[in-house]
Amino acid sequence: MFRSRIILLFTALLMVWAVGCSDNPLETAGDTPNLTEDFGGYTATSEPVAFGDSELLEAEGEEEVIEDPILSTPAMAELTNDIDAGMFHLRVVWGMIPCDSTVIDITDWTGSLTVTSGGIAVRRLIRFELNQDYLLPRTDRALVEWVSATTIHNDGIVFDIFVPPMLPTYDSSWVDDGLGGTTLVVDTILPEPATVTFATGPYTRTFTLDELAALDEIVELDDGNKVALNGFQMFRQKCARGILAGNWGYDEEGNGVFRGFWFSGNAHVAGYLQGHYGQDDSGANVFYGKWINRSGEFEGLLRGIWGHKAHSITDEGTRNRPTGWFAGRIFNAESNPIGVLGGHYGSAPNYRAGWFQGRWKLICVGIRETENGYDVLSDGLYGDGSL
Repeated sequence: MFRSRIILLFTALLMVWAVGCSDNPLETAGDTPNLTEDFGGYTATSEPVAFGDSELLEAEGEEEVIEDPILSTPAMAELTNDIDAGMFHLRVVWGMIPCDSTVIDITDWTGSLTVTSGGIAVRRLIRFELNQDYLLPRTDRALVEWVSATTIHNDGIVFDIFVPPMLPTYDSSWVDDGLGGTTLVVDTILPEPATVTFATGPYTRTFTLDELAALDEIVELDDGNKVALNGFQMFRQKCARGILAGNWGYDEEGNGVFRGFWFSGNAHVAGYLQGHYGQDDSGANVFYGKWINRSGEFEGLLRGIWGHKAHSITDEGTRNRPTGWFAGRIFNAESNPIGVLGGHYGSAPNYRAGWFQGRWKLICVGIRETENGYDVLSDGLYGDGSL
């Protein structure tokens, strides 16, 4: 029944999906991007909202903010208010990344996310089409289920995951001490560490909490579909962090450009970023950009490096749509480093059809974080683009 309903809607859905997978090139002024100055020509000034990009503002509507009813249940409220509970953020996108207007096969991504101990809140739905993709009613705080199908584009969900503290239990018993008496022996028993499982027909994977806290990956499936996963651990008293996502590719002049959204740790759109990438005079792969808030006010300058994955440029079919990684730093108006960012991309000859997703994190004065082996006060540019 589900499959039949998808086929009946297929023609109409292609018309909707094609909006985000247009073959029309981005109109530009034709200027060659600055790849020689410290910040590529970007300055610490205000900009129009969303850099004056009406299509970027329209794309914001492709993601729906969710008020998950599970948060109002007493058990979940107790967990989210527990200052000792672990908090994790997870953004998963599945399907054609970047979109591919030639795809005709439907892929069924109906699935679930579960945590073995704790609860999950849904924060955003990404490109869920009306009457086709939807969440199933929440009946268990540790389980989220959905129905999703893709062809030329992609869908996704943003989650917050809450895990109670691992408290030991104690098993005491009296044992013979061999001297005619007994001795009280207390065994400390730690619970099994919590795990999180993403399960769909095309792809299933279980994560430890350590893996979830350092998650920045694009998984390529045999049929051309991909699954993009970004996660991090949230802290009540530590540095701000979040997700960034948008378009990455080439404009009509062949210049590498990117533009997208700056998401806060609670999955709200906190601002926008734009930039350009290419090779500098030394032949190094570099990118430069700028971050503004929702009102257009300056927040930071961006600078870093990028690289293609070798297998993504080996044949004619992939040479114009390579995938890869990027990693860099965030700077304030005085050119002082204030944070780091990094992630993965899938580019396209048409900038609007390309795609990137990654993570950002600010440095807190006086706090030195070393979770997951990463020191935010060090350079922070790993060769594989990881953060």
